[in-house]
Amino acid sequence: MDMKQARCEDEPIHLCGRVQEFGFLIVADNDQHIVAASENCEAWLGTSVENLLQETLAYLVEHPLQADREALSLAITAASKTSETDRQIFEIVLQQQPFYLTVYAHDHQIYLEFEHKLPSAIPSFLNLYTYAQKIESGDDIWEALCRCIAEVIGYDRVMTYKFREDKSGQVIAEKVKDGLESYLGLHYPEFDIPKQARALYLKHLARLTSNIHAETFAIHSRLQKPVDLSFSSVRALSPIHLQYLENAGAQASISFSIIVHGELWGLVTCQHESPKAVDLSQRNLAVFLTQYSVNRYLSLQKETDLDFSKQVKEFELALKEKLIIKNDILPVLSSFASQLSVFAKADGLAIQHRDGTFIFGASPDAPTVQKIHHFINSTQNKAIYQKEDFVLSHGEELALSASDFAGLVKIDIDSSKEFSLFWFRKEQVTERLWAGKPEKVMVFDEQQQVYVPSPRTSFHAWKQLVKGIAPTWGEGELFFIKRIRQLIRESLLRKSEEIYSLNQELILLNNALDTYSYTVSHDLKNPLSVIKLSVQMLQAKKDISPELLGKLTVNIKDASELMEGMLNKIYEFSKVKEFRYQPHLITTNQIIPQIIDHCRIQHGAHNCQVDLGELLPVMGEKTLVYQLFLNIISNAIKYSSKNDQAQVRIESTLAEWKIRYTIEDNGIGIAEDELKTIYDIFKRMSNSGGYEGSGVGLAIVKRIVDRLGVKILVESELNKGTRFHLDFPN
Repeated sequence: MDMKQARCEDEPIHLCGRVQEFGFLIVADNDQHIVAASENCEAWLGTSVENLLQETLAYLVEHPLQADREALSLAITAASKTSETDRQIFEIVLQQQPFYLTVYAHDHQIYLEFEHKLPSAIPSFLNLYTYAQKIESGDDIWEALCRCIAEVIGYDRVMTYKFREDKSGQVIAEKVKDGLESYLGLHYPEFDIPKQARALYLKHLARLTSNIHAETFAIHSRLQKPVDLSFSSVRALSPIHLQYLENAGAQASISFSIIVHGELWGLVTCQHESPKAVDLSQRNLAVFLTQYSVNRYLSLQKETDLDFSKQVKEFELALKEKLIIKNDILPVLSSFASQLSVFAKADGLAIQHRDGTFIFGASPDAPTVQKIHHFINSTQNKAIYQKEDFVLSHGEELALSASDFAGLVKIDIDSSKEFSLFWFRKEQVTERLWAGKPEKVMVFDEQQQVYVPSPRTSFHAWKQLVKGIAPTWGEGELFFIKRIRQLIRESLLRKSEEIYSLNQELILLNNALDTYSYTVSHDLKNPLSVIKLSVQMLQAKKDISPELLGKLTVNIKDASELMEGMLNKIYEFSKVKEFRYQPHLITTNQIIPQIIDHCRIQHGAHNCQVDLGELLPVMGEKTLVYQLFLNIISNAIKYSSKNDQAQVRIESTLAEWKIRYTIEDNGIGIAEDELKTIYDIFKRMSNSGGYEGSGVGLAIVKRIVDRLGVKILVESELNKGTRFHLDFPN
């Protein structure tokens, strides 16, 4: 049967229920009734804890043993007004002994922490400017901080301890007393500072153990739950941690939190070989200097980031310019491959595209890149994938060689994941020195019948050779990679919009071209028929009168000129993207009669009577206006030609903003349900059988009126005729 193991991170250290010997604690509710107090209150307040739990905070002022009622009254008044974010400190005297009284609120309760003020405390705040100058001018901020804090608190060892990506820690700076072994560069495993301890370091920035063997005192409470000591300076520490300190050769310890961007970046950890109390004022100064160093660190980091950002922006501009100019993105990226690798601090670059795989620098070959690409796409959906030990984790299943690379970053440019960029890094073999072998020690607790964590007994340097892991990509490098992804995506989107715009122009161009193409096959038939019939008459008649000869030759001449004009328009159109014209006034009293004559000849409708009303001039383009009237009048004559009394009426009227032309016939008409589709190309009406036609005439009409800005309206009834209204802008 397996024995259970207690995890170190499960120990509720903030609910330990005990305080250290250098201070005592009183907790009150919002009505100032005392709900909890530590046992060592009795020595300073002259009454039992049981009695205190029956009183309010006013008792502390009224009690005859208090020597400084005014200061205490002021502190209690402040306690009633304090908030979760306030932490006020007062100096008071209890039984002729100086104390600090810290007042703060937490979890809907008021905390009063009394702590001895050390008579030997040095007023270190007087040297604040000197310390700030040391941190400002030092080559290494954290080393300067260690020296300053060592001077303030007088401890044997002061270390700056930085957390790594894997949650382990490393000593990056140190001030140590002569004769002691240096810990600089040593690593500490993650479990040395468990999860719940790290959470407390974020809440309360200083933690003191003045004597690991000193007596601690229990907290008595009327509450139904343990008193939360997350923000307490006098909280007793875990027995496991105290044993850890003793094993490390320390009798006293202080830690100050290094908070960067709201995260626990590291700690200033201080150790002393013998018990040593540190006054609250000195600890607060150390907290201030730590935060000052953080601000200095962030300021220098910002300068570095700004310089890097400037270089990135210059590169982006050059890349963006090329991406805009060049149609093919792959040659552009290939030409910038070296710089893309340098900015990302990569050993190699690969571009995976539907058109192929392109390799640059120290990258695996194309088939391997394709295999990696497929594997990552099949196992996760992140647009940006990063793994420093990719070969170590997946090398065996993918048959990868560790000599090619160790880690990679992959970005997907498109949602289909067919276009991706890879940055590769080779392994960085490092020799990592640990402060003792990084392994958890578990011992069996007979009473609880469970294995519990036990502190390591050895802190002698233990060497570990780390292989198969690439250097971690920094924030700046990942920022650059993300910017490149965004830049390429924006470029592709811009090109997509350009292609869409060109397609729209092409649609307009094709539509206009269709109009003129149909003209060649449709509208030129009319003048060609006139020419053909005129020539046939000239050939058939031996003796022809001068009058008839003149008329036929005029017909041929007019028809030829009309065809020439149409063909010229087609040529002009072929040279421009969009058909444009300068509107001018066109007289129709010659065009329309000419069209009528030609249509009668073409359709053999000599019996068709055409009545003309007033024919007003219109604004437009001559060829288009001719084609417009030609198609409508031709249909009117054609579809009424089989009527015994075929009749067509053409007239125009003037209104304030328009000139309306009406072409009306008494032909076969159009069914009501077919009126919606009369402008569809190649669409012929259901009753048009027996009449010559291809179904393009009215499609041409619709495109012409759209270009001329003419409104068209059709009214029709089967077997009764059709009426077209054309409204020309006036």
